[in-house]
Amino acid sequence: MHIYYVPWLIPTWARAQAWWNAILVKRGVGLTEELLAHELAHVLQWRSLGVFRFMFDYARYFLRHGYVGHPLEMTARLAETDDYFLRWARELLAAEKKPGQ
Repeated sequence: MHIYYVPWLIPTWARAQAWWNAILVKRGVGLTEELLAHELAHVLQWRSLGVFRFMFDYARYFLRHGYVGHPLEMTARLAETDDYFLRWARELLAAEKKPGQ
C-alpha cells in the first residue's frame, strides 16, 4: 500500500483516489482518517473485483446512479465510520509520520 501526494486528480473535484494498491491524494488536501478509510474501501474493491471489473463496474454504476447513489461509493462512505477501516487508516497514517520512511 502506497500513498502518493499528486498535483491533480481525475476527476478534478476529487480529494483522493485509489488505483489498485496506490492512494493518490491531491496536494494541499489534509489526509484524515475518514478520507483514508474511504479510499481503503476502494482498495479492497479493486482487489476483490480485479482491475478491469472494477473499472467497468465503476463506470457502469456512475452512469446509472451518479456519484451519490453509486454502490461502490456508498460502501466506501460506510467505511468512513467503520472501526476496521478507521484502525487501518490510523496505522497507515502513523507509519507515514515515522522518521526515515
